[in-house]
Amino acid sequence: MNIRLVNLSLRCRKAVINVPFAKSITYFYGKMGAGKSTVLQLIDFCLGNELVQTPALQQEFNGAELDVLINNFRHVVFSRDKGSNQVNVTWIDSGFEESWRILVPISPNKDGIPIIPSSSVYNLSDLIFYLCDIKPPRVRKSKLREDTELIRLSFRDLMWYCYLSQDEIDSSFYYLGREEHDYKRYKSRDIMRLLLGFHQESVAYLEGELYETRRTKASKLEAANQINNFLKENNIAETSGILVELEQLNVEFEKKTQELRELKNSITKKNTHLVDEYKAAAMAYSRTLMELSKAFLDIEDQIKTRKRLQNEYNITSMKVNRSVVAKIALKGVSFCSCPECGQDLDFEVPINHCKLCTQEIKEETSFEETELLQVDLKTRQFELQDSLIRLERQKNAVELERMNISREKIKIDQRLVELESEYDSAYLAFARELEREIGGIQARKESLMKLLPLPAKVEQLYKEVESLSVEEERIKRELKEARSKAEKDATNLQELKDLFLDNLWQVGFSGIHQDDLVEINTTDFIPHIARMGHDDLFVMNFSNLSSGGKKTIFKCCFALAVHRLAAKKEIEIPSFLMIDTPMKNISERENKDIFEGFYRFIYQLFATELKDRQLIIVDKEYFGPEETSLKEYYLNEEQIIVNHMTPDDDEHPPLIHYYRGL
Repeated sequence: MNIRLVNLSLRCRKAVINVPFAKSITYFYGKMGAGKSTVLQLIDFCLGNELVQTPALQQEFNGAELDVLINNFRHVVFSRDKGSNQVNVTWIDSGFEESWRILVPISPNKDGIPIIPSSSVYNLSDLIFYLCDIKPPRVRKSKLREDTELIRLSFRDLMWYCYLSQDEIDSSFYYLGREEHDYKRYKSRDIMRLLLGFHQESVAYLEGELYETRRTKASKLEAANQINNFLKENNIAETSGILVELEQLNVEFEKKTQELRELKNSITKKNTHLVDEYKAAAMAYSRTLMELSKAFLDIEDQIKTRKRLQNEYNITSMKVNRSVVAKIALKGVSFCSCPECGQDLDFEVPINHCKLCTQEIKEETSFEETELLQVDLKTRQFELQDSLIRLERQKNAVELERMNISREKIKIDQRLVELESEYDSAYLAFARELEREIGGIQARKESLMKLLPLPAKVEQLYKEVESLSVEEERIKRELKEARSKAEKDATNLQELKDLFLDNLWQVGFSGIHQDDLVEINTTDFIPHIARMGHDDLFVMNFSNLSSGGKKTIFKCCFALAVHRLAAKKEIEIPSFLMIDTPMKNISERENKDIFEGFYRFIYQLFATELKDRQLIIVDKEYFGPEETSLKEYYLNEEQIIVNHMTPDDDEHPPLIHYYRGL
């Protein structure tokens, strides 16, 4: 994985701080509290790890951007804000004007949708492999079971061999032997298998093929079992049995349909005429009630008319009587003046003539007419009274008849409801039962038609499962042979042993000789060093080293051996190595030989074998190249950058140059 770190930018409250990296070695040294280790932590932070919040970062830090060059043509920027679990990744290829920019989660998203369409990129680790044009290596999830799924190794797992942090440089040997980190131990061992070629292309291909075969076999077997159990629970026979049952259901369906038709006809003949008679009678009563109601209203109108006429006759008779009384009272009165206008009556009037109107007085005739009029009025009143009495009787008779007919109609309506209810219940009680049975038969027929291909499908699935079982056994045999062949090919393993021993000897690690033996058991990949000719009591490993200083050098030499092997065999791991304080527990004065020997070896190594790889190192003191050839090689600032950092010296400022503590 050709990844070269170019620049780290810190976005702080008061300034943007740039930290460039050399192509070969970038060296940070100085006093404590200057932010040297923070530089490596920020690189790791931009690549997906959590960040240790120092007081300076807590107060001043907002975010960071890491510029890298991948495969010498792809410029990529990883930008991450403080406290964010996402990384903003921008990249552009040399010769292309178009750039890509996406927001990438550190962990896989929950919805399972790739962040790049038509790809297998789900998180930051996948994206880094994608940008490096590498498929993520796959390993078995369980190391104890053969029938386990394959999982992808993460970029974070590879970083254990590319970033030796100060906290764990003398306490953990790449998690290979720590019982409290089982999942890390297994993943670290997977990385070692990858480095040593135990995950060859043929092994990886066969493991993937075996996994897919097992998954397909399991899904088909599960489907066949579920269908078979369903058929048994529902008493569904094989194909021939289903066809026989369908024939029986067709016969029963025709029988029930015929019974329903006969029932419908029989009930119609039995009940329809009686219901119709009552309906006709009810309609006749309704018409009679309407006629009686109309007659009742007409009689009431006549009574009202005659009562008004009677009142008029009474008033006329009263007026006639008053006129007669007035005549009698005024008879013989001699008017001197007009009662109307009050003027004197001084003109002569003939005898038997009225002094007021001057007309002749016809006394007898006038009284006779008045009497005749009164008799006529009384006769009319008697006639009207008799007519009113007859109308009232007629009205009462009509009302009584209407009430009787209403009662009869109510009885007919009630009987009609009863007959219709009897008609409906007689039909529905049998018809609904038959319809329910017919519906059940029809539903059963439809379900059997759908289930008809299932028994054949079950047989087909079982045959496919059997075929896949044979295929699975074949792949297992081939995989076993491929794994055995890969593990027997100990070329990489032996080279790793030789390189590790060479690193220790050239550094000047105490107690190491060129003829010592390095043993690496492929079960845990922990290196053991034994003296030729001595028994196992004199075996040296990381856990029994006497001091923390030896552990740091021991671990650094193993990391350098891994990267030497990767460079030689073109193994896909990140092409940079970050070491935080290899002299953590070593005094550069008391252990001057090991201090100088380690750095002489570093300069020589990254000028020759690892010249295409990048080293970023943090330490207490600086030791530069001594040999003339190395001095000339590292004279170019592109090959080496040395940063002297102190917490309170403006000439050699800390990482955040304006920060001076609390």
